Amino acid sequence: MKWDYEHNLLNVSASLHRWYGLPSEYDGNRSVDAWLNQHHFRTIIALLIDGMGTEILKPKLKETSFFRTFLSDSVSTVYPPTTTAATTSFLTGKSPRENGWLGWNQYFADEDDQIILFRHHSEYGTAEYPDDFAERHLPIRKIYDDLNCHGIKADSVWPSWAPHNPSKDYEDLLNNLLQKASGFEMRFLYGYWDELDSYMHAYGPSSPGTKEMLNDLDAATRAFAEKPPEDTGLLIIADHGQIDVQSYDMKNDAELCSFFRKAPSLEARTVAFFIREEKKAAFPEFFHERFGDQFILKPSSDPEAQAMFGPGRPSEHFEAFLGDYLAFAVTPLQLCYGKGTDLRGNHAGMMHDEAAVPVILYPEVSE
Repeated sequence: MKWDYEHNLLNVSASLHRWYGLPSEYDGNRSVDAWLNQHHFRTIIALLIDGMGTEILKPKLKETSFFRTFLSDSVSTVYPPTTTAATTSFLTGKSPRENGWLGWNQYFADEDDQIILFRHHSEYGTAEYPDDFAERHLPIRKIYDDLNCHGIKADSVWPSWAPHNPSKDYEDLLNNLLQKASGFEMRFLYGYWDELDSYMHAYGPSSPGTKEMLNDLDAATRAFAEKPPEDTGLLIIADHGQIDVQSYDMKNDAELCSFFRKAPSLEARTVAFFIREEKKAAFPEFFHERFGDQFILKPSSDPEAQAMFGPGRPSEHFEAFLGDYLAFAVTPLQLCYGKGTDLRGNHAGMMHDEAAVPVILYPEVSE
């Protein structure tokens, strides 16, 4: 059991950090390095389309599509392949192990609660937390903030739910990026769009609507790419892919729940289990009888299991977030706990289609 951190989203992030003179402990991505060195852009736009994994492109887009025409590389995202971990790693240049942002919800002992990092809300309860809760407990430095601190103008653009530079739809997001890129002093822009991922969660990546939405995104991006100043580079990536999933609701399994001292956390396809002390020895055999080879179960202290979350020095609370056992999904089955069973598509497991993300570069690198 090993994750690819040699040809990874972190390397793409390292290329950008180093291009702007920011430190990185990781090697750059060769394709991105060549692109940067050839074009010497004044401004770089990094556009992250949530859920747009590499393996969704070929069956749903023509070879002449914009995304496929300018597809320069395919890399592995970080583990787990999920938005919380991957976007944070891309923006900070640090692995999940290093920055501590591991999954959708994480257990915080002082609050005795599984907290959704991006929403500052209890996963299973009603508690609300301050907007800065996650970043106070897991402090991070994002590339656009780092650049601004070094006197290099940078900004970010988001969907409508964001307080900073919100966009009502994808075309509005692109227009906002265009407007900012046209300012002479702007050097780096990050754009994030989540509609494709949300749609696939609801209907599955194999649904006809996914193809239609992906083609709409492709067409809008093609039209946009020609509009910024000539010395602007467009890098398009994703945080993860998606697969069609089946769900098992652990909350309906009283025998399984009898092992729990706390509700599970992290993700439905990478599950952190908190097991009663007197039942820890029996849990692996019980779990295997229940789920067979659909998951790899490891003690959370296992070095191989911890290495899945990346190299580097672990963050202060890294091991505490992992619970007692970790279950890694290797089939389409996901383990829910009272919610999420309605999802048709998901990610955060070990399957290739979840892990592979594109590196799309415009203009392309010429031979």
